Amino acid sequence: MKKLILFGAILLSVYSAQAQFNTQAWRGKKCAVAITYDDALNVHLDHALPLLDSLGLKATFYLTTYTPAFKNRMFEWKAVAAEGHELGNHTLFHPCLGGTPGRSWVRPEYDMSTYTIRRMSDEIRMTNVMLEAIDGLKKRTFAFTCGDMMVSDGSFVEQIKPDFNGARAVRHEMHPIQAVDLYNIDCYAINGESGAQMIDLVEKAMATNSLLVFLFHGVGGEHNINVDLEAHRELLQYIKANEKDIMVAPMVELADHIRDWQTRDNIRKLTNEDHQDILRQLGITSLRPGANGSNPNAPNAANYDESKANPYPKLPDPLKFNNGKKVNTAKKWDQRKLELFEDFDREVYGRMPANTPQVRWEIVSSRDTILYSTHPVNTTQLIGHVDNTSYPAISVDIQLSLTIPIGSSAKVPVVMELGFGFPPGFRPARPPTSNEPSWQQQCLDKGWGYAVLVLSSIQADNGAGLTQGIIGLMNKGARRKPDDWGSLRAWAWGASRAMDYFSTNPRVDASKVAIEGHSRYGKAALVTLAYDTRFATGFISSSGEGGAKLHRRNAGEIVENVAGSNEYHWMAGNFIKYAGPKNWGDLPVDSHELIALCAPRPIFISGGNVGDGWVDSRGMFMAAAAAGPVYKLLGKKDLGTTVFPSVETGLMSGEIAFRQHNSGHTPGPNWPVFLEFAARYFK
Repeated sequence: MKKLILFGAILLSVYSAQAQFNTQAWRGKKCAVAITYDDALNVHLDHALPLLDSLGLKATFYLTTYTPAFKNRMFEWKAVAAEGHELGNHTLFHPCLGGTPGRSWVRPEYDMSTYTIRRMSDEIRMTNVMLEAIDGLKKRTFAFTCGDMMVSDGSFVEQIKPDFNGARAVRHEMHPIQAVDLYNIDCYAINGESGAQMIDLVEKAMATNSLLVFLFHGVGGEHNINVDLEAHRELLQYIKANEKDIMVAPMVELADHIRDWQTRDNIRKLTNEDHQDILRQLGITSLRPGANGSNPNAPNAANYDESKANPYPKLPDPLKFNNGKKVNTAKKWDQRKLELFEDFDREVYGRMPANTPQVRWEIVSSRDTILYSTHPVNTTQLIGHVDNTSYPAISVDIQLSLTIPIGSSAKVPVVMELGFGFPPGFRPARPPTSNEPSWQQQCLDKGWGYAVLVLSSIQADNGAGLTQGIIGLMNKGARRKPDDWGSLRAWAWGASRAMDYFSTNPRVDASKVAIEGHSRYGKAALVTLAYDTRFATGFISSSGEGGAKLHRRNAGEIVENVAGSNEYHWMAGNFIKYAGPKNWGDLPVDSHELIALCAPRPIFISGGNVGDGWVDSRGMFMAAAAAGPVYKLLGKKDLGTTVFPSVETGLMSGEIAFRQHNSGHTPGPNWPVFLEFAARYFK
């Protein structure tokens, strides 16, 4: 009996977890509902539309463009689109398969059994042209006429997929988000159902966290498949009254949302599989949980109490060989570096493979323009084609942009940001209003150039992508071994390939190239600076655990977070061992030694205050201070203190610099500070 109770409890917990996951999938709501109308009828404009607009609900109207209501009321359909409703594609002539019971109305010239895939696709695309002329939009969904997908020479579905975000079929079913087939979306075709019956469907959708699509033809008449006006009103009013629990949107919006969710869900599943594989290789059956940064009452809540932050106060000595002998000369430091690189390669960031492929840089575009009203510049967009002849199944094309002042033939310093790439048409959120010019303008104000390297074009930022990108290319699509490189080391490899290009560009002073990165990209910038001595300096912003923060610190994000399935891909698989069964103190190296590997070149460690506790600015400062003896050995100046400075008090006089600004998780307030710091070395 106890076993039965336990089994039941497990089932209940699994169901509850799945329900919660699906609820989150519908933007925190219990289900999604799409309201659709087929065939471009007068009653859609006269009956359905006024009610929808009065309730503030948005729908999809699947238009067949030969109907009188479409041809005679085209300007009204244009207004429908302007109000935020979708004009979906329901073909030019509404062809259906004839010769079946109930299909005597199908005209021979529009019998799909006589159509070819080519003809069907052409007519559908012509309808798209007409609809775009009305609403100005290229993105929309399709509805199969009569639910039919076959013509004389086969299915036309694959042929039209590139033209649509999704396609609605006709089958009375509803599904949770992970089970929705975007090109065969089920719906309920309403024909005489009462308001109560339709509301029952909505309640079922809420209970099962499903997508529910209503298909209406006649609304109070004009079609033999019809819904009563009052029943239609009752349903829509119920949906409106329960919007807090129902995601209501046109089909095109829902299709985008479902595709994005399914993509992320697939990445999550593949990531978990890969994470489990590396745990299996390591012989690890469980890990300690990471710190919870969102719930201060959780058993594993992130620690921000300094009295509990240093469980392993003794750090490895960068100036002591593994055999215990002292490092007291620059020559011995060169030997000691080899030991440190070996430890970082094996246990932390992973080994970069020998004989990584060549990169061929192609200029995609080059444009002269004036930026910020006063700066004439040339902006070049480049693609770095990675040689994949060893494994053609994987292609890697590195995205890089370079902006250089024009008007002088002199070589200029360049600041390269490790950044993001956005799809065409995407507009990132605007930062809070600030009187400070952008970092790009600040570079140009100094007469410098700037570059942006898109790291996701080198290696994906998830575990699912470890069999793709440069890591996947080198492993020929296989999964990693425990000491293989992770994304941070791969991103650093890509940054070095950008430096290869800068070294060939006659306008770039390759001896004065700085690298900047923020958050996870701050980690990558630090790794790059340590491994590639060609970079002159680095701006390491809010890099936290896995970056400049001491691994041995219990503050904010900790080793267990980075070893978990969300972030393990940044590191070597071996790093996971230190989240179980080993401890942080077992690590042979710590981040102060990574900073020391940047010596004697100048480095600026940056953090925020309010809202940036997760990255542990004090832990980053402590690492910077602990790297000081190496800088001093090489004749350079350290931070000058081991006392954590107050917010906005910069320690800027040495080759190691540190400043914590008073804003959140952003590099913004420290950009002018870094540029002044770098200018000392770029003279």
